[in-house]
Amino acid sequence: MIFRIAILAAIVRLLAAAPAGAATPEEALQEALVLHEAGQLKEAIQQYDRVIKANPRLAKAYLNRGNAYAELGEDERAVKDYSETIRLDPKDGEALRARGDSYRRLGQRDPALKDYAAAVRILPDDPDIYLNRGTIYDAMKQYEAALGDYAEAIRLNPQYAEAYYNRGNTHASMGNSERAIEDYSRAIDLNGEFGEAYFNRADAYMKAGQHEKAIEDYTEVIKAYPKASEAYYNRGLAYFRIEKTEEAIEDYNEAIRIDPKDAEAIYNRGLAYGRLGKDDYAARDFTEVVVMAPKNAEAYGQRGLARLRQGRDKEAEADFQKAYQLDPNAKKKFQPLIEEAKKKSGGKK
Repeated sequence: MIFRIAILAAIVRLLAAAPAGAATPEEALQEALVLHEAGQLKEAIQQYDRVIKANPRLAKAYLNRGNAYAELGEDERAVKDYSETIRLDPKDGEALRARGDSYRRLGQRDPALKDYAAAVRILPDDPDIYLNRGTIYDAMKQYEAALGDYAEAIRLNPQYAEAYYNRGNTHASMGNSERAIEDYSRAIDLNGEFGEAYFNRADAYMKAGQHEKAIEDYTEVIKAYPKASEAYYNRGLAYFRIEKTEEAIEDYNEAIRIDPKDAEAIYNRGLAYGRLGKDDYAARDFTEVVVMAPKNAEAYGQRGLARLRQGRDKEAEADFQKAYQLDPNAKKKFQPLIEEAKKKSGGKK
């Protein structure tokens, strides 16, 4: 958050009219803030540089330059400015929180947690600190600590959609699909355009076996993001599980159109074609998968089954042997399927 100073139009006009070098550091800082607020980050940084040169002890200039660097994705430079702010003003909670955020984005969890702990003592009512610290605890699989921080963020701001969403993610990681669904639903109620919440709620519905509801949510994602190949792929899985096989193939086709190298979508389309008895198409898909992933035992085994149903016994046997070579456990899975395929084709056991 930018350290906001009320900027009156009269002051802006005064600054514009003032001769070069006439502004005080505080006035120059206000000019930098105008540029910053306007999104002219590089120009703002140049102005912050001039402010700091004129007054190296103006903590807010370092803080806001750090914010500008952070907005540009230059978190290492931001950390340096936040550290100088804290050196000048050790009780600047905003700088501690912001430096924690930069450390978090840099993957430096321990210093981030240290900064958040210091920041929360100064700013105990800031829900963002709890939210961001919760994401670190979640990444570290300290789920109970993450849940505690998200709960506190929600207590401080009951309308905090992102906190419900993040808590839903933690519940999902803990295998609690019902609680995850509750939190994703609350996030969606607060922000109807929260695409990630729809997507993750759909995943939770899938894990809970509620495939029709999952399809509804994936459809919402696709409406908002027509090129989201993963949403088409996952909806295809849901259709397949409720035996709407043709719909599943349509979704796999779209996922593959968007991402032609999606081996999982091609593999699952092969399974769908096999279910419909379209073994030529199934074998073609499994062949494409083994070309892309030569060590995929499942693809060799499934192609073997398709070829067996086609009466291409020698090629099928070669595929099964390759699958067993790649994965010694594959024989246990495929042998009953081989026997079933032979029965249906009238072949010998």
